[in-house]
Amino acid sequence: MSVLQNDQGQSIDELKNYLVVNQNIMPAIEKGSGAEVIDEDGKSFIDLEAGPGVSSVGHAHPDIVAAIRDQLDRIVHIPGRYHSRRTLELAKDICEYAGNGMKRVFFANSGAESADGAIKIGLKHAVNRGKKGFGILAIQHGFHGRTSLPLALTGIAKQKRGMGPYGTFPGITHVPAPYCYRCPLKLNAATCGVKCAEAVETAIQTSVAGEPAIMIGEPVLGVGGAIVPPTEYWPKVEEILKRYDVTLIHDEVFTGFGRTGKPFAFHHFGTSPDVVTFAKAIGGGVPLGGFIATEELGTAFEPADHFTTYGAKNMLGMASGQAVMNVLRKENLAERAKAAGAQFLEGLRAFKKKFPILGDARGLGLMIGMEIVADDNRTPAPKLAKQLEAEALKNGVLISTTGVFGNTLRVTPPLVITPQQVDQALDRLGRALATVNESHAPG
Repeated sequence: MSVLQNDQGQSIDELKNYLVVNQNIMPAIEKGSGAEVIDEDGKSFIDLEAGPGVSSVGHAHPDIVAAIRDQLDRIVHIPGRYHSRRTLELAKDICEYAGNGMKRVFFANSGAESADGAIKIGLKHAVNRGKKGFGILAIQHGFHGRTSLPLALTGIAKQKRGMGPYGTFPGITHVPAPYCYRCPLKLNAATCGVKCAEAVETAIQTSVAGEPAIMIGEPVLGVGGAIVPPTEYWPKVEEILKRYDVTLIHDEVFTGFGRTGKPFAFHHFGTSPDVVTFAKAIGGGVPLGGFIATEELGTAFEPADHFTTYGAKNMLGMASGQAVMNVLRKENLAERAKAAGAQFLEGLRAFKKKFPILGDARGLGLMIGMEIVADDNRTPAPKLAKQLEAEALKNGVLISTTGVFGNTLRVTPPLVITPQQVDQALDRLGRALATVNESHAPG
């Protein structure tokens, strides 16, 4: 553990006491490059978290650094309500990157703000169309942020414990997640088809208060445990929503901008969402988020309905965002994520045959989950998962534990990770798995 002193002679351990209690842990990271970071003691780690998902184009990418430095000499914040060409050009670029009729962008500062704004514009659109209810559908195991409305949309109870009414919002109904490894409907994944999608219609018919207005869901559930739905799931859900005239919002805060092997994860499933939220990767490390909408949804607000002091006025974010978009295309990062993800999954599935504690290895591109279990009954093993996280850290790998049961390690490295670094990370994870698996073995 680092005990390095600052100029005033205070150790990192002493300085930690000035933070509100949170989940941050040692080591203290000082710098990074590409898919590696270095702590204050000079130890190097392969970063399998990336923020999580923030540093998709890599740490200290020279193009991002140059764009931010250049903008610092111009202007940092555009005052008030005035336009910036840089903001308008980035909005156009994001719409063209997303395709599928996406035409309008609202810039915010974070994923939670993005989800909040997307729901807000969806509800205004429902009012404009004369809807007589404001039912909102969300997905169990889904995650949309930690502020009040996004927390209410989140389908993970432990995120809300001790928060009283803070994580509640009227009209929200949660539907079963397409979590085939632990089917919430207790069905056989090989034969059930997409009963979890059909459950959306059941919820509309039985549980939604008034008319349903919106459904929000991550195409691939990230914080919920890198849950990849069956290919048929989202097309079936979209078909149901169209019949009931329900706005579809895809939360791509984590999965967007190439992470899953395509520009956005919804491109894998052939859906045409009305609104797509984004954040994390687009800022290249600078806080930036927002949502993209079709022309119909994107014109639902009246001029004073929604605003933020920063967002579109944050010129460091705009400069970094433009550089991120350029790097995504120039370095073909979506395709690289697809290849690196396949390499990771091949290695992890080989580990699955060797180490019984690795119950499942799943993913899409570089959104990958390693689910840790205690036995053949797939009993979640959160303590073992934490042991594995700590053992990986000892071996020079940053990786985090997530999921409703706290037993899934999530692999979401920078998309610039090289094949050699993937091999190194797999070797180190293999050693960590061997150690934890042996400690858990009977006798």
